[in-house]
Amino acid sequence: MITIKRLTECSVQDAVTAWNEGFTGYFTDAQMTIDSFLNRLTQEGLSANYSIIAFDNKEPIGIVLNGIRNINGKKVSWNGGTGVAPQYRGTGVGKKMMAATLAIYEEEGVEIATLEAIKENEKAIHLYKKLGYEIEDNLLFIAHEGSFDSNPFEEHLATYNFIKTVPPAVQNLSFYKSMYCWQTQFKSVRDGEAFIAVDDQTGESIGYALFKRIFNDEGVHVTTALYQCEAAPHRHDQHQITANLLSQLFAPFDQKLKRITVNLAATNQPVVSFLEEAGFEKSVEQVYMKKIMLEE
Repeated sequence: MITIKRLTECSVQDAVTAWNEGFTGYFTDAQMTIDSFLNRLTQEGLSANYSIIAFDNKEPIGIVLNGIRNINGKKVSWNGGTGVAPQYRGTGVGKKMMAATLAIYEEEGVEIATLEAIKENEKAIHLYKKLGYEIEDNLLFIAHEGSFDSNPFEEHLATYNFIKTVPPAVQNLSFYKSMYCWQTQFKSVRDGEAFIAVDDQTGESIGYALFKRIFNDEGVHVTTALYQCEAAPHRHDQHQITANLLSQLFAPFDQKLKRITVNLAATNQPVVSFLEEAGFEKSVEQVYMKKIMLEE
């Protein structure tokens, strides 16, 4: 007997068991502890009230984590992970959980539903398409480990001023990508940082980058993760602005670090091209999908 419950009705251990079982044999290692699971809910704005667990009698066999935000006056949801235990895949459990998830969205007045799926996960993408989701973009995880002999963006640099600030500061920029995928929005880049590029002649804000520096248990900087990097669309010098932002956030280049992007839009060609030229390599690719729940 398959039943669906809200996460608020379940124990944390059931939730973690459902997650780890649901992502067994996944394309990347997604296993979590209770601590990392609770941390993810908080860090990424996911809600126990909107999330669900599937049970076979008392055994947790599947999970969908969900969050809802108001963005530009619209209610936007995010499916932050759908997993089904291996022995239940292909039995309709995933379809049943997604139906329950969409019912929650409708109940909460969600206008736009979003999710990501690993590009190779064709079965999941096929299900989402049948439910009305459409692919909006491809998302890239691009990485470089180690140091550089010199700044790989140096030949493209120009003279700009930079303001180092916190992620919420970018929300008032006219060209801030508020509808980027959930994990790259400023609300998700908790404990992160931002650079705003400023025209040194006019004082106009002309670009921004959202990023996070990650430190190990000894307090050593080991990773820099880029979430968004954008130049103002009306500028003729967008490539130079982009190169300068990348130069600022990925420095110092003589330091051995893991430098990565998180869900970088494949359509952001200036950033993708600069990183590929610098020797960054693609590790994972996802599709970004949307479903319009309520028409304007």
